Amino acid sequence: MIIQDLGKPVTAAKADWVKASNWLGFTPTQDGIQARAQCQSTIQRQMADGLVVEYITETAEKPNQGFATDPRFLEEQAQHKLNKGKLLAVHQLRHTSRSLHQIIGQDEYSRLQDMWAQGNKRWRWSVAFPIIQSFEIIDHPKAVDVFGVSSYRRLFAHSSATLRPLHTQEGALLEPLEIRELPAPNAWIALEDEMAAVLASEITNRSQTLINQDLNYSALEGSLKEQKVRIKKRAAWLADRFVQERRRTLTLHCDLCDFDPTSKLNSAILTARSALDVHHKYPLAEGVRYTSTNDFVLLCPTCHRMEHLLLRKGGSFFDKAKTPDLFADSFFDMAK
Repeated sequence: MIIQDLGKPVTAAKADWVKASNWLGFTPTQDGIQARAQCQSTIQRQMADGLVVEYITETAEKPNQGFATDPRFLEEQAQHKLNKGKLLAVHQLRHTSRSLHQIIGQDEYSRLQDMWAQGNKRWRWSVAFPIIQSFEIIDHPKAVDVFGVSSYRRLFAHSSATLRPLHTQEGALLEPLEIRELPAPNAWIALEDEMAAVLASEITNRSQTLINQDLNYSALEGSLKEQKVRIKKRAAWLADRFVQERRRTLTLHCDLCDFDPTSKLNSAILTARSALDVHHKYPLAEGVRYTSTNDFVLLCPTCHRMEHLLLRKGGSFFDKAKTPDLFADSFFDMAK
């Protein structure tokens, strides 16, 4: 798998001396709701609905007095020596109204401020974006080797409290890099934040029926009845959004055999959409990781039937039909 396969461009870089865990934090210029809102708006604009590449700076920071021998700092310092100057991962971030202390807990938030806040400015990294999908870059290449000297200096020669937006050609340089998906423990935040919209939406009966059929082969057996209902309803909600996107882009055709219903149908009698099914490519991923419209395809009835026959045998037309063992817990378990 390579970055180009993710379906979204990498639009910005996050530079920090320490490796990210399950969130990326940013420090507003001042404390208060307005300053945090301005910082959030800046980060969202810089991301431009794309992905963020994680870069480890050449120099490390020093903690506040009394923390130089803290075991966690020493561990992070050792990691920095191995990772400095390298590109570690690509992340999909999620805007949320949750504050950092709600995401990581008050005790951990207080520890971070004790260790890193300057004086009484106890809002270090207070604007937090949960990582809802994460992909490690294989072999952690040096950033200068990927971007070249000129772009490397433009992006990382100066410190920045926000993201570093990439030029289109710089994002393209990342596309051939090999990646592997990592667990994203904070993916449940995106799911929970979306549920209000999901529960209030009108979902077509056809989408719900097809999704129920697809998810018969998923890993929902360990979920509670209420969880299954919510997982399937969100999947059907995504399926409807996927179809709307395909209508807007005039790409209503089978994604396996390229069958175009308009070549056979009288559009005055039947629509192209009526001859195609929306199908969940990776049913084992639903309820386990954050899924999006990229996880769906349009199939003609024949290809859809063949896909389900393959799924019953443990196969698929699609490469990632089986969920890796590392995705062991559902979002709802993580949220408890």
